[in-house]
Amino acid sequence: MLKKLAKTIASVAIAAGAVSTIGQSAIAQATNPGDIAINTIRIESTLDASARVRQGYFEVPNRNTTISAFGGRMRLYDAHMARMIALSHQFYCQQPYSGGIEKVMVWDYRANNGRINMGTFNMPCTLVEQTVSAYGLGRSVPMEVELPDGSIGVFNVRTLDIQDGRETRDFLRFVQSIRPER
Repeated sequence: MLKKLAKTIASVAIAAGAVSTIGQSAIAQATNPGDIAINTIRIESTLDASARVRQGYFEVPNRNTTISAFGGRMRLYDAHMARMIALSHQFYCQQPYSGGIEKVMVWDYRANNGRINMGTFNMPCTLVEQTVSAYGLGRSVPMEVELPDGSIGVFNVRTLDIQDGRETRDFLRFVQSIRPER
């Protein structure tokens, strides 16, 4: 199944790379003590609604995203990718197609309070939904998020339910297959 997910990324990344988007600013913060820190999440409107591409901005305070996120093998980088997938699911991808065209969430991922560009990641909605189906959804993390219409609220975003052992190893391999466009 993970090979299929990786192929989906490659096929849609080309189409999504050319689409530009315009949006509004947003702020999202993890409000659970002990959870991973997130400075800013922006979910933007698209310039052309027929393109079916939505832009997101994901900024974290960490300079080093290679350290363990929760004391195990999963790095902060991996946890951040899991959060982007969960956010894509909740705010855009539950219906992966619109008008027969696959929707895509494009994330601009930044570390060190926005000073380190980690890359631009195209996440086709079919990939997002297949990943959610493979791992399931677990606990909710309250986050303050500004949406494309300018509304701001605290949303309980359900995270991927990645179990220890084989599931973690599979997810880490999967994350390595998601290449940034930079």
